[in-house]
Amino acid sequence: MNKQLISILLILTSILSYSQESEISQRNSLHIGLTFSPDYCYRTLRTDPSYQDWADQQNSSQIPKFGYTTGINAILKFNKSIALEMGVQFSDKGMQTKMIKIEQEDPDQSIPDEIHNTWHYYYIDIPIKANYFILKGKLNLFVSPGLSTNIFWVQKRVHSEFNPDNEETYFMSEGFNRFNMAVLFGTGIDYFFSKKFNLRIEPIFRYSLTPLNNSELKRYQYSIGANFGLYYKLK
Repeated sequence: MNKQLISILLILTSILSYSQESEISQRNSLHIGLTFSPDYCYRTLRTDPSYQDWADQQNSSQIPKFGYTTGINAILKFNKSIALEMGVQFSDKGMQTKMIKIEQEDPDQSIPDEIHNTWHYYYIDIPIKANYFILKGKLNLFVSPGLSTNIFWVQKRVHSEFNPDNEETYFMSEGFNRFNMAVLFGTGIDYFFSKKFNLRIEPIFRYSLTPLNNSELKRYQYSIGANFGLYYKLK
């Protein structure tokens, strides 16, 4: 009888020990990864009624452009359901114009038939997000709200003229707000294909809470993208 009791106790102890180790393995795990997000970028305009014609003119001539966000991320998991995500990223935001036709009564080969402008706004982004896991296992489903501090670096404007084919690039760093705050919201999946590596796919929306500059016509940037990340579990 005593031997049976001892055997049962040993089995229960081993089960409890395994359970505790399993729970510990789900807590405080740190994942480091590289991410890349192709982004569909544009802006909203806000102005006083006296400048509304200017805003309408830009809305009729400007369209979205494709940009990207890439960098390194760290995810600290506190338990199976909650994690904190932080990163340092480089982003290309902006917009472009439609092809603008140049009407000529007397065609002149020295004057372009069309012109086109693309604006690239380069930032260093520092996002902080909470991850809430809804489904857990080898395939995790999560939602991820957060904020990002974006540090403006430089504007690049590409001016293209067609017929003759000509392209010029201009850089500018003055006249822009140095710091920008943006709200983030994403939802996606983590796929664990080994004990150490996982792939993350996360559609994400970013919207600036502060304008690009403080002129009469304020531009608030936004983007819709899809984060693709490869993560390695450090502990």
